[in-house]
Amino acid sequence: MKFTTLAAAAAIALAGNADAWRVYLHDHSNFGGTTYTASGPGNPGSACHIIPKEHRYRAASITYYAYDRQTNPTTRCTLELFEGFHCDGMSGPEFSSDTKTALHSAWRDRASCFKTTCNRV
Repeated sequence: MKFTTLAAAAAIALAGNADAWRVYLHDHSNFGGTTYTASGPGNPGSACHIIPKEHRYRAASITYYAYDRQTNPTTRCTLELFEGFHCDGMSGPEFSSDTKTALHSAWRDRASCFKTTCNRV
């Protein structure tokens, strides 16, 4: 009985830490070439993510999942691209739902970081 209660409490505590969003930044506009992948937890709030040097300024298309229906169905996250560091430079496109698209020509090869903002639904 105590083990079951403890296991249930642990599962609830870990639920908020499961990946809620996932992004793939592709260096070709047809989703090919080299791909940078990142994901994160659905804790409420915002975070800035620096794109590693080898992928910085190379994104031409994006595949973005705003939430994970299986592991974290109660959190939705938006993602906004930035040119500049620490999400304080020129802001670019924002995605708030599952997306698979080529970036507008004005934003190809410009992203150096991105900000995620997650909220409970």
